[in-house]
Amino acid sequence: MEKLLLGFDVGTSGSKGVIITCDGEVVASASAEHGVDVPQPAWAEQDPEAIYWGDFKLIVAKMLSQARIDPKRIAGIGVSGLTPDVAPIDRDGNVVRPCIIYMDRRATAECEWVRENIGEEKVFEISGNAIDPYFAGYKILWYARNERQNYERTWKMLNSHAYIIFKLTGEAVVDYGVAGLTAPLFDIRKMKWSEEMCDVCGIDINKLPDPYPAHQVIGQVTEKAAAETGLAPGTPVVAGGGVDASCSAFSVGMIEPGTSACMYGTTHCWQIALDKPQFDPRFINFPHVYPGTYVSLAGMGTTGAIIRWFRDEFGIIEKSVESNLGLSAYKILDLEAAKIPPGSDGLIVLPYFMGERTPIWDPFARGVIFGLSLYHTRAHIYRAIMEGIGYGLRHHAEIARELGIMPKRIVAVDGGASSSLFRQIVTDIMDVPQDYTAKIAGAPVTDAFLAGVGVGIYKDFNEIKKWIILTEKNEPNPEATAIYMKLYDVYRRLYEKTAEEMHYIARLNEK
Repeated sequence: MEKLLLGFDVGTSGSKGVIITCDGEVVASASAEHGVDVPQPAWAEQDPEAIYWGDFKLIVAKMLSQARIDPKRIAGIGVSGLTPDVAPIDRDGNVVRPCIIYMDRRATAECEWVRENIGEEKVFEISGNAIDPYFAGYKILWYARNERQNYERTWKMLNSHAYIIFKLTGEAVVDYGVAGLTAPLFDIRKMKWSEEMCDVCGIDINKLPDPYPAHQVIGQVTEKAAAETGLAPGTPVVAGGGVDASCSAFSVGMIEPGTSACMYGTTHCWQIALDKPQFDPRFINFPHVYPGTYVSLAGMGTTGAIIRWFRDEFGIIEKSVESNLGLSAYKILDLEAAKIPPGSDGLIVLPYFMGERTPIWDPFARGVIFGLSLYHTRAHIYRAIMEGIGYGLRHHAEIARELGIMPKRIVAVDGGASSSLFRQIVTDIMDVPQDYTAKIAGAPVTDAFLAGVGVGIYKDFNEIKKWIILTEKNEPNPEATAIYMKLYDVYRRLYEKTAEEMHYIARLNEK
């Protein structure tokens, strides 16, 4: 019987899984939503056992039931997930504390310590990245300083999908891409943990998982994991699909240098593939799942999360319609926003709702809705949120053009990209064409493909291109772009003129 492959991705607000044939056809798919705990302002945590492993078991059970297949047909498993984050476990594999996820901004004091005692130049030389609480190394440093008892109990510090892989195989590993986001502790050019940085920061290097290429088989499903999941014992598992964003990008053809994709998820991750470590600290930089290449990523912290926040807080009627009639609340909101002209009649949103990552690297930045009048409606605000995200991506595009790495086209992927309105707004503001595929793509598909590479089903990473069918194109509208450029200048000035007040408010709310 034909072999199958299983891919799974755990995201910030939901998890997804697929079982595919060796030709890339989806046999089964399933998803589940979950939440984020915010115990204090700018903190963000999740329960690895309940959410990461819980979602995995639930979704695998759904897919096996849906496909009605013998689990022994699954030739390999790949898993990716939200990152960078810190999920500590003890020697018995028990969770020591909730996972501190990427959007958590608590490690600001640790960043200042590194900046003062090591310096930005040295950190960038080794890690290829800026100093910011986003990166897992600073979260680890916070953990070691502020929860010493827990730190001493910790055997390994994993991330979201490394925890699932551990539960499946008993192996504590990490793929190169995720390791690259553990700045400043990972040497991005030597592709190994930096003993120098670990020593200076006082981090026990033995508490870090062993790094591997994402497609390398590192273990097999144990008898215990098989009993919990319904999978067959002995099924090979690879080191990880890698960073979920680059997995999504790979699934739509971001492979060779110069290709590009934008992930419309809980966060926006616009990525460009590079053939050499041509890094800039205004981007997030890490090894790609395609060996020998790198990714420069524009990572905006809470973009899709803001759209979901708006739906949950101000779209009660739309959610009720969705519940009763099955029509997506987002699609209803899109229909209203499409009636609003480009520029939202002078309304501008700064989408910094939990600080911001690239390119401003400001953990104390906060969201702004500017220009409100009695004329404006909910639809204006909803559209202005999308436009604010577009302005943020435009900011990155100007840097990419400055560096000479701006792609000619971008492929949009993941849930938010299904909105033609959203894609067109971003296309007009960035002034670059976007392609889109309605075929199931995203990180789980790449996870499954990488498992296939690991077990020898695929000999070449480019074989995934056979699966890619681009179904829609968005071209820039010059008239809309001209309107947006006038407001983009205001967007840029707004942050510059309000940053000091944002910082004051953020610190005022600190406990």
